[in-house]
Amino acid sequence: MDNRKIIVASYLATSMALWFLMRSAIQWFYLTFYQVRRLPGITLVREALPVLAAAVTLIILLRHPKTNVLLDECVSELKKVTWPGREEVVRSTTVVLICVLFASFMLAGFDLVWGKVIGFLLHS
Repeated sequence: MDNRKIIVASYLATSMALWFLMRSAIQWFYLTFYQVRRLPGITLVREALPVLAAAVTLIILLRHPKTNVLLDECVSELKKVTWPGREEVVRSTTVVLICVLFASFMLAGFDLVWGKVIGFLLHS
């Protein structure tokens, strides 16, 4: 596996995201519910549980062989991708925006016409 640095960095990012989300959820419970604040040892749980969950997740990801092989193959395939240049991206984005605007105006026109037809039929 020659992509080990990228794989480990993705594992670290995943663990950090889990730590942040879990800490935010526990903090929300802590601030929202008064009964949670009264639990004994809640400050230790509030700080230690997210760190423990992130560490366990990191260890599991590092030791799981199928995940490592899958990510190694993904990184190898992504290295083979030829990314478009700036001019092509700008051109494609312009085409997409024009098509979206055209479709939006068409739908707005149909909505306006059908709204008038339905209004006319209901009030007749």
